[in-house]
Amino acid sequence: MDKQTTSILVFLLFLVFGVVLIGGLIVATIVHNRREKERTLQFENTAKFLGLTFAATAPLEWIPNVDRFALFSQGHSKTITNVLYGTIDGVKGALFDYQYVVGSGKNRTVHNQSVAYFEPKDLRLPLFSLRPESTLHKIISAFGYQDIDFGNRPEFSRQYLLRGADELAIRQTFNDRVLSFYEGNVGTCTEGGGNQLFVFRQNHRIAPAEAQSFLSWAGGVKNLFTGTW
Repeated sequence: MDKQTTSILVFLLFLVFGVVLIGGLIVATIVHNRREKERTLQFENTAKFLGLTFAATAPLEWIPNVDRFALFSQGHSKTITNVLYGTIDGVKGALFDYQYVVGSGKNRTVHNQSVAYFEPKDLRLPLFSLRPESTLHKIISAFGYQDIDFGNRPEFSRQYLLRGADELAIRQTFNDRVLSFYEGNVGTCTEGGGNQLFVFRQNHRIAPAEAQSFLSWAGGVKNLFTGTW
């Protein structure tokens, strides 16, 4: 086989590989878009069943004071979709999908989670952010990165990273009942401030069929802080 024939064969192989790769990406995109459209339709039907209002999308500014909450200050390309809102467990509330992107190119990571949101009129919370504590958090905490720990609740302190400017008020908010709940519900993420409260699991989107049970569970978290548990 001469060099010219070899070069042609190599070119054809790369061409076929490129066509297959591009075709695969197109098919994957079509399948993804169809699944997202079906998800949106199912959430719209769920909203009707639950007596809530539905919106396929919402601007970030739809959430009051959104800039002060840690979840919405991360990354870029932020979107709120599949919004169910109205009166939930007796208070103004919502359920929505939230997506943001960290990094770009090969280092691009997309984060998706379903978020329950409540605005009880009588709620007065210090601004705080609660996340499961990772190995990285433990390392940087040793160098002064804030992590509010409770000496009498080592299990909570081991499992969670709790942050906020008013440490005294946060410690008063996280009483034994609240700490006990989080110890028994590892992976629960919560952010609060004033009369706003967000409950979610990092990088976890619920199925539309799980909306009612998820809101019931998140409502239980809300009741912890409103004193109605």
